[in-house]
Amino acid sequence: MSPTFKKHVCRYAATTLTALALWNCSSDSSQVDESIQLGTPANIALSLDYSETPLLDSLVLDCYGPDTLHFVHSVEKKSFSLDLFPSDEWVFKAKLYANGTLMQEGDVTTALEAGSAVNLKIPMHAIVGFVYVKIPIGFGNPAGIKKGEMKLTSKDESYTFPMAFDSDNVTFTSDGLKLNREYHITLTMQDENGKNIFSLEDDFTLNENTPIPNFQIESLRSKIALAIELANDVNLQVTFKLPATKRAPAANDLIVSEFFIIANANDSSQFNFVEFYNGSTDTLVLDKCSFGKSSQSDASEIGAIALPPNEVIVIGDREKADVSGMYVYNEKMPEFGKTYGSLVLQCDGAVLDSLYYGKADSLHVTPLPLGSSSATIRKSTQLNIELWNKRNEPDSWCTGVPTPGSITACGN
Repeated sequence: MSPTFKKHVCRYAATTLTALALWNCSSDSSQVDESIQLGTPANIALSLDYSETPLLDSLVLDCYGPDTLHFVHSVEKKSFSLDLFPSDEWVFKAKLYANGTLMQEGDVTTALEAGSAVNLKIPMHAIVGFVYVKIPIGFGNPAGIKKGEMKLTSKDESYTFPMAFDSDNVTFTSDGLKLNREYHITLTMQDENGKNIFSLEDDFTLNENTPIPNFQIESLRSKIALAIELANDVNLQVTFKLPATKRAPAANDLIVSEFFIIANANDSSQFNFVEFYNGSTDTLVLDKCSFGKSSQSDASEIGAIALPPNEVIVIGDREKADVSGMYVYNEKMPEFGKTYGSLVLQCDGAVLDSLYYGKADSLHVTPLPLGSSSATIRKSTQLNIELWNKRNEPDSWCTGVPTPGSITACGN
């Protein structure tokens, strides 16, 4: 640390920091550099210019000037707002961690005048890369995938990484990889007998501009969509058979993933809704599906909608709503119980999902949680999608700020 810096260090501050409040965080005031003139702090807004990265862990910012400050942000926050002492030189060093590794870093230096407001962007550059492949396999794994591996080869080096199951997906994740190299990828999946039922081969280059190639396999189908900037001819083989690409939902295909039934009528930003998730590997046709308080009465039709795999549809009582993804306005939304009750989904006369929420009774010992209707910030009930096969258990759900159209469990 430069001798002109204040000798005591205030570390691990929260999100927004007022440096004046931190100046005397040490009781030893005799060590303050008297050459530093206190004045009106400068406000600085810092944003990080980095490549979008899967498996992002955290953003770290270190500030060096009249004081030394250290900040750690979670993945939800991409900028920093600070009040700092004026100085001829402040140095800001940013780091991005993903997949448990330091992936990108950058720095910027600026002078701060008393009372000024400054907006800065820190350009980030990659120092290593990695490969991440996520493949949806559908609830219950109908293809019978049991194991798999990803092999990466570059020059005389070869790396092998195992497949991991993640709810209705499998994932392949490499360690940190050297940049400015060409790699050959071979990805295979086998059934319980060790027979290859899926394989993919191609070549790609990792460099500072593309440290993480965008592999995204949207469906295990003969018509597989690859969002990947690699060679034009991808060597791809799928040898297992799956059901027709469009069909009616069956058990454990279509499930309730979130519901919000206690919207404040006086709040224009709130509306009641039920969210459904297609956890199969097929496009589901919902023309014979309805939902309501029971399977007998007060049911509302979803409509003649084709819902692609791994997508959600939100049915709500507001004509126009801010929803990520597919939304359908339903003017005849069922009147669900505000403190307790049931939510039933049925298709072509068969019950596909049935949930009970609110308070316990003799028939429902472990109801799902329901946000309080008297709370200042009302909350929806959200399913941890990885626990889809335990969705009748209250621990599989949580309450949080509504996120219609987004598969998240209370911000996770």
